[in-house]
Amino acid sequence: MCLSPMGSLVARLGMKANRMNEIIVDSIRKRRRLRFTYNGKTRIAEPQCYGIGAKGTELLRVHQIEGGTQREPLFDVSRMEDLVALNEVFSKPGPNYKKNDSAMRTIFCQL
Repeated sequence: MCLSPMGSLVARLGMKANRMNEIIVDSIRKRRRLRFTYNGKTRIAEPQCYGIGAKGTELLRVHQIEGGTQREPLFDVSRMEDLVALNEVFSKPGPNYKKNDSAMRTIFCQL
């Protein structure tokens, strides 16, 4: 299930955010891994759920394959850099995946 967070979110965050949104949504729909930099570390991750948190922050829940010790962290999308969809697919959600992530008040897209 994916909704388009266009409109006010894109107007507020700009074109870079719009392109990142497209990459994230497409990657969830097609189950493609992502590569990005966060806090100076390159991460490889399988996107699980994308939306807005309780404080209005744009968030991405992932199953992290490389780059960190947490298996299913929540990332602040505005702090992600060099986001790229890889030509690697995954077949199932992470082992702790729960639909309708409780960390998000609005969900744009999820597995």
